[in-house]
Amino acid sequence: MRPVWLIARSVLIEAVRRKEIYVIVLLSLMVIGGVMSVNFFGMEGLTKFYREVALEVMSIACALMVVVLSCRQLPREFENRTIYPLLAKPVGRGSFLMGKLLGVLFAAGFCLSLFMLIFLIGTWYLGGEIPWIHLAEYVYLQMLAMTIISTLGFLFSLIMNLDAAITMGVLFYLTANIFTNGISYIYDFVGRVGKVIFLIVNYGIPQLTLLDFSEKTVHANIWRPLGGVTLCYLTLYAMVYIGVYFFLTMLLFRRREL
Repeated sequence: MRPVWLIARSVLIEAVRRKEIYVIVLLSLMVIGGVMSVNFFGMEGLTKFYREVALEVMSIACALMVVVLSCRQLPREFENRTIYPLLAKPVGRGSFLMGKLLGVLFAAGFCLSLFMLIFLIGTWYLGGEIPWIHLAEYVYLQMLAMTIISTLGFLFSLIMNLDAAITMGVLFYLTANIFTNGISYIYDFVGRVGKVIFLIVNYGIPQLTLLDFSEKTVHANIWRPLGGVTLCYLTLYAMVYIGVYFFLTMLLFRRREL
């Protein structure tokens, strides 16, 4: 496991040293700060409005960072030819991919930690109560979603060029749930072949809204935290897609000539 951790550490260090994470956090902070300056809601309404906007902005910003970071890992290794000395050592392709994935997730965790610090400071400043259990479940489910996006980013980067992979990753995150909901409306109006295609697409695209606990965190006074069984089901749901996407990435990576 040592090579995996070394590769993951190098990805994290590089991500932290680059400016993208801090630019994303700064832009998000400007949006969140603008929300905090609004004073026509009343304090309780402002606190909930702040939570809702802050968590939504944080989720989108973190996902976009993960898309860009995961999509450029493999193409840059091939372009700079840094992959050859790595694989020349006793490092298998599976270990290499796992290290890259862990590194992206560490960077996502770092970015999400900065966001959570901002969220907690803002909530404290507004005098709101911090729903610790709801917030912990939100972070956990967000990391599952980020893992799905990361594995899909790796897969896209082996199928298409970097710009197209990033574009597809962003479109997937922003439109996947809309697309799957649209299928349910037109499913009954297509032929047999169309229904088969829609079923494949519907089950091939994960519904990330299932892993979005932001709304329930905002209204923590109404919603109870998720139970252990529900969290297990959601974890299993995410792991299925993570496993499938990582397996497909591994197949393409093994067949690629170096």
